Amino acid sequence: MKDFIPFIIKRLGATAILLVIISMIIFGVCQLMPGDAVDIMLGGIALQSLGETTIEELRKELGLNLPFYHQYYNWAVGVLHGDLGTSYIMKAPIAPLVISRLKTSLLLAVPASLMMIVFGLALGIFSAVKEKTWIDHGISFVSLSMLSVPAFLTGTLFIYLFSVKLGWIPAAYNALDIEGMSMFKILGSYFGILIFPSLTLAFESIAYVNRQTRASMIEELKTNYVRTAVLKGVPPRNVVLHHALRNGLLPAITVMAFNVGQIIAGTVIIEVVFSYPGIGNLMIMAIKFRDVPLILATMIVISSAYVLANLVADILYTQLNPRIKYA
Repeated sequence: MKDFIPFIIKRLGATAILLVIISMIIFGVCQLMPGDAVDIMLGGIALQSLGETTIEELRKELGLNLPFYHQYYNWAVGVLHGDLGTSYIMKAPIAPLVISRLKTSLLLAVPASLMMIVFGLALGIFSAVKEKTWIDHGISFVSLSMLSVPAFLTGTLFIYLFSVKLGWIPAAYNALDIEGMSMFKILGSYFGILIFPSLTLAFESIAYVNRQTRASMIEELKTNYVRTAVLKGVPPRNVVLHHALRNGLLPAITVMAFNVGQIIAGTVIIEVVFSYPGIGNLMIMAIKFRDVPLILATMIVISSAYVLANLVADILYTQLNPRIKYA
């Protein structure tokens, strides 16, 4: 335990440095985009009608006349003080806006992550136990199908089948009209709106976790310590869940950690398909209008999901396998 706290501090430090590097890269890419926020804000207004002085004053007001490194420094200092800046387009503080949209996205990402863990592990374990049977082949076929179909196509098929054909759910989040609806129907409508985007997010991740769990569990079930447990008369359920699964989980944890980040990032596509007002939709809008502070804030949140998920994976590794030393 005495080595655990320094390990956490080291990993948190490395995580902070990585996020700083990511923010620099994102900021640099934004600078390479043609035009700037002022060009977008002006839209089709003729430059002659405003005058160069007015345009320069607007750029100065937004800090766009400063060198790249100075703009980044100002943004970073603001972040350290809890200020993510003000959106160029929405003219509102970014932090409350991002937090609100993140909460909405988590309504999709959390259920999707839980489905990934539960169904991915369960199918992988079951497939390994039934290796080379029709059940194993069937699960493998379904997993490959889930990996082959892109998320936007899966989401579109869900909308076509359950909204257009069956009429069970609204075609889009903003198409839901709750006026005059009973509480039970409102809850049912929201469940219908959330379940299919969550399933779409989880499909590909379930397949990855399933295949990795199957491969590692098959390997563990053939080890000498598992065979010894079977010869000693340990019930098959205990052999699988208490002996093989502990070591078989280690490779799957890496896949799950990566896919948790991928699920957060995947909300960008899913929210567009389902017209869902989450952080992904906010990021698309920020990129469209070249709202650099808003782009930075949304991308940092999504990048943080990847980095923090891998930090949790490293911690779980050390807890599940005592042979792994803190470093």
